[in-house]
Amino acid sequence: MTSIVHNFDPYLFRIAGDFGIRWYSLPYLAGMLLVYLSLKKAGEEGRMANMTRDRAETFVILAILGALVGARFFHVFVFEFDRYGFAPLDWIAVWRGGLAFHGGLVGILAAVAFFSNRYRIPVYQLTDRIAVPVAVALGLGRIANFINAEMYGTPYEGPFCVDYSQNQYVAGLPEDCRHPTQLYESAKNFGLAGFLYLQRERIRARPGVITWTFVGLYGAVRFGLMFIREEREVWLSLTLSQVFSGAMALLGAAMLIYILERRKGPEAS
Repeated sequence: MTSIVHNFDPYLFRIAGDFGIRWYSLPYLAGMLLVYLSLKKAGEEGRMANMTRDRAETFVILAILGALVGARFFHVFVFEFDRYGFAPLDWIAVWRGGLAFHGGLVGILAAVAFFSNRYRIPVYQLTDRIAVPVAVALGLGRIANFINAEMYGTPYEGPFCVDYSQNQYVAGLPEDCRHPTQLYESAKNFGLAGFLYLQRERIRARPGVITWTFVGLYGAVRFGLMFIREEREVWLSLTLSQVFSGAMALLGAAMLIYILERRKGPEAS
């Protein structure tokens, strides 16, 4: 058996005690930058009407706020409320970790809806454009999860299992070898980003196809990976992440069928 001994410090550098710059913050910064650059380029190339550099900056700010509020809300009130209880100060303590992807997605979609209506930019132009950089940022985020020794998999004794028990920086880690599910998900997200980029730049998929491909594939693959991730079951031997991911997969598939069966329309920008 080839095991990987996990002893990574979750901090890129520490200023004092538990105060410092965490690796986990870098994917968010990268995601913001990639979304901004992608929207700015689309506007300069005339592939997105009414998009300017200032508006790209505005969208990124709105998306960040939406993602943080949505991700934290889902983490506290949907996934972990039995642990947090009525403790308002803990609800907002995002610097301690605890952001749920599905809530972040809802928050970003709310920002998209507001921005689209405010600047009269078609929703699918926005979501199709940001899908690639968002998938890349999610891939980087899962690497950060691996460094943080969180969201680890179920016990596993095959090749490349991860031994967290030797980590001197994080308390309360399991003693047995585990699946590196964070890295599996990272590979899934990078692969998804490449496929979506191909759809956008080579195939020139119709509006909405990239958006719903992202939703459907992300949900379907994550649903399967959750069978080997350590998470409590809530319904029919499924975890809460699987319930939401399964819903994403079904919705994405249904919307793709709907779009592709419609009369052929204009190409995506």
